[in-house]
Amino acid sequence: MHIYCKLVLASLLVALPLGAEAVKLPPVTIAPSLQSALNERYGADERAVLGEAVTRSLERALKAAGASFDDAAPLRIEVSIEDAVPTHPTRWQLQRNPSLDYLRSVSRGGAHLVAVLRGADGQVIDRVDYDHYAMSIEDASLSGSAWGDAMLAIDRFATQVVKAWRRHAQR
Repeated sequence: MHIYCKLVLASLLVALPLGAEAVKLPPVTIAPSLQSALNERYGADERAVLGEAVTRSLERALKAAGASFDDAAPLRIEVSIEDAVPTHPTRWQLQRNPSLDYLRSVSRGGAHLVAVLRGADGQVIDRVDYDHYAMSIEDASLSGSAWGDAMLAIDRFATQVVKAWRRHAQR
């Protein structure tokens, strides 16, 4: 009986994860064309809004999948927002054009994001390229957020990044 208990305990310990797989998430970058659009059409402050949304979504999705975050991790996920279009006017647009209405002015919004997964040697081991834009005004996000459709794209992108991370995480 004593040996049986040891075998059961040993099998349980083998089944338990040894710890979360660490990953490094450098700051999100913005493609030059999007940075121009932010400066000229949407407001430069929106850069931080989009970058923080991507970081939060990725952290949430990766944590739920069992990842931990460490700047010295061998696996690095570099993310770039290539394009983003608001669903509703941004604060800057509303200030510049009083005829716009925050909720009733609706556009086909969305975003295009790219993630590059790099190994400890700096080599690219995977790439995630994802975009989502509302197909029509009727398909636009019901969110009151200026970036409603972009947020949908960001969350769906994070799911794709987690799938890529799982393929390469050493468990």
